[in-house]
Amino acid sequence: MNTRRKVSLDLDHERRRTRWKVQWGVPARAAGGTARAAALSSDERREIARKAAKARWARNLPQATHQGALQFGDFEIEVAVLDNGQRVVTQGGFMAGLGRIRPPAARQYYRNGTNLPAFLTAQNLKPFVDEDLLEIASQIEFRTKHGVKIFGYSPNFLQKVCDVFARAQNAGVLKATQRTTASRTQIIAEQFERSCTKRLIDEATSYREAPETLTRRRPYRREA
Repeated sequence: MNTRRKVSLDLDHERRRTRWKVQWGVPARAAGGTARAAALSSDERREIARKAAKARWARNLPQATHQGALQFGDFEIEVAVLDNGQRVVTQGGFMAGLGRIRPPAARQYYRNGTNLPAFLTAQNLKPFVDEDLLEIASQIEFRTKHGVKIFGYSPNFLQKVCDVFARAQNAGVLKATQRTTASRTQIIAEQFERSCTKRLIDEATSYREAPETLTRRRPYRREA
């Protein structure tokens, strides 16, 4: 098909869609936007999309200054320290460390409007997912040291997930497909009990907190 003819047909199609929207009461603003978009060439639409994507990526996100991995026997979990001092477990590290296959798109594995990864929304785990876990389940968006935008979780979220599987295992409700994750969470929980999570992440990333930050965080002691 001739390129000019194809463009003409595309424009006709968009105009018909615009008339349909107006006829059926679609807000004028939406219909007008559709009409303007229909009047643009494909190159112009691509350029607008490129600029919009660039604007989204230009958002000021925290960036990792230190990266590393927590070792748990024969598996590991990637972690990072951000330039605001926040410690995070990367989303990829979280999923891989628990033996879960991470979906290709970060937000595709949410269900029912929750912030939980799909494997935590299983019916047999629901009784063990409390409000505390839901409150800290939100993803943390940041950039790696190389500027790549990724997502992560707070270390407390990983600890809470370990607790969910421990209680489900004690209740005898785990399915065969969940046992690998349960065994890994047990290993993680045991190591977290032996050492502070924050200290483990700092050691894994070779992060050293500035002396002035430590001074600010040191509790004030009133002299007797």
